[in-house]
Amino acid sequence: MSTVPELQCIGNLEMDFARLCALLEVRHIPSQVNTSPHWSKPCLQVELESDDPLSAKSLNISGWKIDEQIFRVLEKMLPSMSRLQSLHFWQARLTDQMVGSLVNTVSLCSSLRVVLLEGNPLPKQSYHLLLCEDSIVTHLSLRNNRIGDDGAHLIGSALSTTRSANRNLLSLNLAFNSIGDAGAAYIAQGLRLNRALLFLSLSNNHIGDSGAAHLATILGEFTLTHEEIVERRKLLLERRESVSVKV
Repeated sequence: MSTVPELQCIGNLEMDFARLCALLEVRHIPSQVNTSPHWSKPCLQVELESDDPLSAKSLNISGWKIDEQIFRVLEKMLPSMSRLQSLHFWQARLTDQMVGSLVNTVSLCSSLRVVLLEGNPLPKQSYHLLLCEDSIVTHLSLRNNRIGDDGAHLIGSALSTTRSANRNLLSLNLAFNSIGDAGAAYIAQGLRLNRALLFLSLSNNHIGDSGAAHLATILGEFTLTHEEIVERRKLLLERRESVSVKV
């Protein structure tokens, strides 16, 4: 991937984007619009809170392929947009490598809490990286990504294991994927020790009675396994010792 120039971004999407594209010698520079995008032309759809060009609160990229140069521009630019709350990719054809890098970029965005990565199938199904334990994302949509049981397994483990759990995600949309009964069981397992998630959509998948039964089990009271009890006690002890050391 191209190296991003050492340019100080100011949080003004129009200016920063144009300058970075020029420095990287991007041939076809997408436009920036504040209205609904024209589907025949690549553009960045921006919503501002006010007339202030520094007040961009959402960024939507729909229906065109983000190449490596444009992605590097976004990586450099997004952390400077201090009011950005929502980032939406629809059929942007991000790669597994890009999604891995996006995780680091999102962590640097002080106000960004909503991420939508939709219509973007990934060969390695790396979506779970967006649910890492330290993720600041509270609302994540992964619709229409052809996520199967293997991807659901990774997502379930990201939601929680006996050793770790995502603490900030409040809603997760997995609608219109290819998750079956096995995948539903993995998701249910991940929900056992997750105490943050409030909303989960699995509509329009391939889940039958068996998968639904696994999900139904964790909606009510359930008994922790011996392993879960032991690991929870270890974690509580480690946290107490960590607090004692800091004090």
